[in-house]
Amino acid sequence: MGPAGEITRLISDWQRGAPGAESALFDALYKKLHSLALQCLQGERRDQAPGATSLVHEAYLRFRQAQDLEIVNSSHLLALAARVMRRIVVDRARARRSEKRGGDAVPVEFSDALVSRDSEADQILAVDFALRDLAHHSPRKAQLVELRYFAGFSEEESAACLGISVRTARRDWQVARTRLRIAIDGNPAA
Repeated sequence: MGPAGEITRLISDWQRGAPGAESALFDALYKKLHSLALQCLQGERRDQAPGATSLVHEAYLRFRQAQDLEIVNSSHLLALAARVMRRIVVDRARARRSEKRGGDAVPVEFSDALVSRDSEADQILAVDFALRDLAHHSPRKAQLVELRYFAGFSEEESAACLGISVRTARRDWQVARTRLRIAIDGNPAA
């Protein structure tokens, strides 16, 4: 059984509640999850390894708290992980903006530097707003952006995960990038 088959078996064991399956799954996926975290923190300095590590661990805790997760395979799990990590980064950005404005948000520790500057928070929130708008009009294109940008999936991996052809994925990716660029900075040619 190859690595992907082993991961799928561990996911199945974890969902059935097999002893030790959760720990084995986390150990087997840790390097890939850490790579996903670095991908989600693309705008950060590359020396932010503690930030990526913190992001992986927080995502893991959110997965543990989730009820009735039905995960099909490793691609599905990694796509969900990318979505969870994106939500964490967006939550941190919102907390940072709220903190600057003196809002009533719960204080967040920024020792891991996930969102270390106000300009980063603004950019993260702009991308999140644009992506949510895209999801409203075209959920598949928004999923594709999450897979390609946040999870680092290739065109082929994204197409397989979404059940579409590579050609359709390529076309959707071009349209989604253009729509996001226009939504974020109003400049389709940039």
